[in-house]
Amino acid sequence: MGRRWQTSALALTVLAAITLSACQSSQDKSREIRAHAEATAPKPLVISKPSKEVKVVNTTLLHDQNGDAIVAELKNESKQTLVSVPILVDIRDPKGKTVYKNDTAGLDFALNHVAVLQPGETFFWVNDQVTGEGKTARVTVGQPEAKPPAGALPELAVSPPKLQHDFSGANVSGTVSDKSKIDQARLILFAVARQGGRIVAAGRGQIKALKVSAKPAPYNIYFIGNPVGAEVEIQAPPTTLEGGGKQ
Repeated sequence: MGRRWQTSALALTVLAAITLSACQSSQDKSREIRAHAEATAPKPLVISKPSKEVKVVNTTLLHDQNGDAIVAELKNESKQTLVSVPILVDIRDPKGKTVYKNDTAGLDFALNHVAVLQPGETFFWVNDQVTGEGKTARVTVGQPEAKPPAGALPELAVSPPKLQHDFSGANVSGTVSDKSKIDQARLILFAVARQGGRIVAAGRGQIKALKVSAKPAPYNIYFIGNPVGAEVEIQAPPTTLEGGGKQ
């Protein structure tokens, strides 16, 4: 009787140890999976050290029946090409409450970055996905997140914009040609309309693929604001660089 009990107790002890080990292994595996997911998940954009090379010349908030947008006039005051420059905006209502920030994890690159700023260049960055009508905006520009290319920047030719109207509102159309030796992917075009020195409308367009030596690719840009009677300027910084990578 005593031996049977000892044998049974031993068996139970071994079984408990195996069960405990399996449980611990499962917990360890879960922790590893969770840690990996946290490490690889998109993270909110944070600018810990603002740029001293890029000056925020002016900001403009726009609103119409189609939504809200912000335009930041940026100037690269350095003699270096700056690549993947982060931009954070904090838009607030008349009471000082934040109505929009573009620091959300996984946000589209062009909504909180400028792909390229050339030396001495003034660039009109547009975010037309603002989700609240604001009164004031604070814009912070960070340090470049990538190195400049070893060679010259790809040369892109944007045709003069043609203003037109359809059921969705005022928009401009035209074409872009790639004069360089490298294809462009997800090329973003930034458009601003100025009247009397003041920005009255702005928008963005995208060309998913722009091939070298192919036919010019068409673009179409809708506006927040009214571009009628204004001078429209379009800028299209390259997204894929020689010696660099896709933005």
